[in-house]
Amino acid sequence: MLLVLLLTSCAPSVTDRAAQPTPLLTDALPTPRLEGIAAERREVRFASGDVELAGELDLPMGSGPHPLVFIIHHSGPVPRDAYGYLAEILLRAGYAVFRFDKRGTGASGGVYGCCERDDALAAYRAAVAQAGIDRCRVFIVAQSIGTQHLAAQYQAYLQVQRPRGVALLSNLLRADDIVRIAAPIIIIVADSEPDLNAIGPEAAAAHNARFPASATLYVADGAEHTLFDIRDGPIDWTDPAWVDRYHRGAMQALVQQLDAWSAVRVSGSC
Repeated sequence: MLLVLLLTSCAPSVTDRAAQPTPLLTDALPTPRLEGIAAERREVRFASGDVELAGELDLPMGSGPHPLVFIIHHSGPVPRDAYGYLAEILLRAGYAVFRFDKRGTGASGGVYGCCERDDALAAYRAAVAQAGIDRCRVFIVAQSIGTQHLAAQYQAYLQVQRPRGVALLSNLLRADDIVRIAAPIIIIVADSEPDLNAIGPEAAAAHNARFPASATLYVADGAEHTLFDIRDGPIDWTDPAWVDRYHRGAMQALVQQLDAWSAVRVSGSC
């Protein structure tokens, strides 16, 4: 069954670590406001090929182990703080969150411009190995080009840890590719997408045809591609206040779906 919700209101060597990270010249990236909602902010270093990358595991308040949300970035030289707003939302909902700096950004070594699929997989391997997380409740949230990175290497992700569910934010996968992801999914897309039918209803229908009752679709009214609300005008990415304009309905749909997946009891090994 397809549920549609509408809201109407070239690997560098290890010596490259000395190179300066690619600066973000336009986007303002405010420091996440995690005080009082994160019990621990754990720095995690991990290898991808011969480059050392850096990530962060944020653990929520309360006793663990905690369900984990692993984030695969959208395109561009973005560090972990590009998803600080999402960490805030998910921590308040009781989820541990793993974010990382793409190579050549933040505290990660190397030079930005290659290996993003392999780097994301290496980050996933590091995330699920952390203490304090519930490996039976691991979720992947991929955004924009991250949805393509995940689909291209999904079998490798399964070899590391089968996710309980996958959220495809700003989905780019069409019918032929989305069926590579053999897991329950939620597709969350903006109503402004030029190819909305292909990456929304048609993609969800294809997934449900292959894996019955496996896909949910949420279309965010008044959102731009990365699911920020533009009903009050375009986003100024140089203004730190952009982080407060995330689409409330889209994020609510994400958390509600994660909660539904998390509540399902799984028998046997996860």
